[in-house]
This record gives sequence, C-alpha cells and structure tokens, in this order.
Amino acid sequence: MIESLSNWSHQFFVDHLILALLVMTRIGALLVAIPSMTAVIERKMQVLLAATITFLILPTVAANTATEIPDSSHIAEVLIAVVHEALIGLLIGTTVQLIITGIQVGAEVTSTSGAIQAASTTDESGQSMPALARLVGLLIVAILFAAGGHRLIMNILLDSFTRLPPGTVVLNESMLTLVIDQLTSGMVAGLRIAAPVIAALLLSNLVIGLISRTLPQLNVLAIGLSINALAILVVTAITIGSAGLIFQEELAVAVQKLSEIW
Repeated sequence: MIESLSNWSHQFFVDHLILALLVMTRIGALLVAIPSMTAVIERKMQVLLAATITFLILPTVAANTATEIPDSSHIAEVLIAVVHEALIGLLIGTTVQLIITGIQVGAEVTSTSGAIQAASTTDESGQSMPALARLVGLLIVAILFAAGGHRLIMNILLDSFTRLPPGTVVLNESMLTLVIDQLTSGMVAGLRIAAPVIAALLLSNLVIGLISRTLPQLNVLAIGLSINALAILVVTAITIGSAGLIFQEELAVAVQKLSEIW
C-alpha cells in the first residue's frame, strides 16, 4: 500500500510539474519579499520551506485549477507565467514589508533627530542602521508572529491561489496602486510613531536654548546631546507600545486591500 501511494504521488507530481513550478515560484517570491521575517533563515532552508508548502497545497491547487496550464513545450508561455507568479508573490510580501520598513524609518528619523545614530547595528541585508530602528523592527516582527500575522499572510496566499489560479494571473493597475498606497501608509505609520519623540526633542531644544541664554558659561553642546538622548529614551519607552497597535491596524488594512484585489 505504501509503495502504491508512493508511486501515485510520484506520478501526480510528474503530471503537474509545471503547476508545481508556478506554485513554488509564487511562494518563493513571497518569502524573498519579506526579509524582516525570513532573512534569519538560510537560503537552503527558505527553498526547503517553499518546496514543503508547495508539496502540501499542490493537490488542492490542482483540484481548483480548471484552466489550462502552459505546456512544457511552450517555453515562452511558461516563462511569462513564472514571471506573473513571481510578481503576485512579491506583491503580497511587499505589501507587508512596506509597513515594517515605514515604521523602521520613523524610528531612524527619531535617532537622527536626537543625534544618537552613532549607536548603530546591521539590519537583515547587512546594512548599518541605528540601534533604535533595529529594536523597533524586531519588536514589530515579534508582534507580527504573536498576533498571528504569519497565519494572515498564509491565508492571503492560499486565497490568491483560489481567486487567481496559477497560469491565469493578469496584472492590472490596481496592483501597482496598492504598492504605492502601502508605501504611503508605511511612511505615515512611521511618522505617527516618530511624532511624540520629535515633539519631545523640540521641547528639549527649547529648554537647552533657555539654559544657554541663562548660563552661557556651560558646555551647551554636551548638555544638549545628553538631554536629547534622555528625551528620546524616555518618550520611546512610554510610546513604544503604540508601534505594535499601529502595525496591527495597518496590517489589517493591507489584508483587506489584498482581498479586494483578488
């Protein structure tokens, strides 16, 4: 019985080789487009993860795919279908990643404004970034998993296979509009997180200005940097919880917009 089941599964994947390629391309592009979640996973493990998910959902996708898959003899059609699948995976991943990136940019703005950007670390791509921005990015990723965001992303992916079966993807203007809207939403989310800290910095600069007028003999530069750093740390500690709430709100909106596109 086990041998017959193995033979059936082998023949099934041989018959649906092109479909498996298209499904794995969409999943792989999704994983690549969210480096905040997958950068800590080695490339080999990412490929293995994409292959495992493909193996699990391929029978369901094959049963729901009533349209004709490009034949392997038509290389050009297969390549076009692969590109379309990759773009759909990138669309889903980029929609989520833009929110995380926007929030990180907001934290980076606060670090730069308070002159504490010297305390830097590296992000997922190996580039240098302020430690505060990196901390906020890790917090957002932790909230993403804690709130079940990874399950939402998987639901979006499975829903896309139902609404847009492999080989039938047609790109339209609404997809590009979604990316632009999410870029704007991500930047707005970052500004919402940075606003309290920037306001505190403005207030601290006013205090430093008064001190410099009252006691000109003091080293205003050293005192000002210390006060600004203290203001950033205190206000960030008080308001950092809002980053998670803003992210969950933006993620819910992004999921709704993707569902409307399908």
